[in-house]
Amino acid sequence: MAAQDALTEEQLEALLGAVSTRGVTGRRNLALLTLMADSGLRLAEALALTTLDLVREGKVITQARVRCGKGGKRADVTVTARAAARLDRWLADRQAAGLCAGPVFCTMSQGRATGYAEGSQLAPGVALNPRYIRDVVARAAERAGIATRVTPHTLRHTFATHLLRQTGNLELVRKAMRHARVTTTAAIYSHLVGRDVEEAVRALRAPGLAAAPETPLDPMAAFVATLSPEQRAAFAAALAAG
Repeated sequence: MAAQDALTEEQLEALLGAVSTRGVTGRRNLALLTLMADSGLRLAEALALTTLDLVREGKVITQARVRCGKGGKRADVTVTARAAARLDRWLADRQAAGLCAGPVFCTMSQGRATGYAEGSQLAPGVALNPRYIRDVVARAAERAGIATRVTPHTLRHTFATHLLRQTGNLELVRKAMRHARVTTTAAIYSHLVGRDVEEAVRALRAPGLAAAPETPLDPMAAFVATLSPEQRAAFAAALAAG
């Protein structure tokens, strides 16, 4: 999945709007997709969340604790106001069904499954199967009239793309995406900041960059100015590869 595959703001709203909330499973699915779109969570990370991983300030959900992210890393991820509101609505449905502790995003049905899990038995409170969510996203994208292929990971790229376009700050996006190195972030998303990348490439070729510039550098070039020659070479390679 490349950053170019990210959804526009309009497409994202259309996708979320295409998830029916007339039933409890629809409200669950909307809460899940909104959380992923607004926080950049990977699907596996979102489905691994338990009710104890939702952190509240007062009565408001403010963070989700990722206990085992990529590479086994732990992280506290910010939950937006709209994601918190949709989570609360789903959690109320979940509690009304007699489900307390356990996976946040869980099954609600009892009986024999159909579709991809045909032949197996369903029971309330079991963590959702990733294949089910991939199908939910694909069907919502079709209803929203989005012609390109959309997967749950598209939501993560969409989050990063919108954050980078809003801030122009690769290091901030790196932290939000929980990448180990900024060069990883740059290789995927640097083309989105247009002028900043052009300035960074020029700065990489400037022999006297270490000296104080006569005119202020933009954020990207300022970041490059802090790198060692070896780091600049690696960063340039990442830009070229991206």
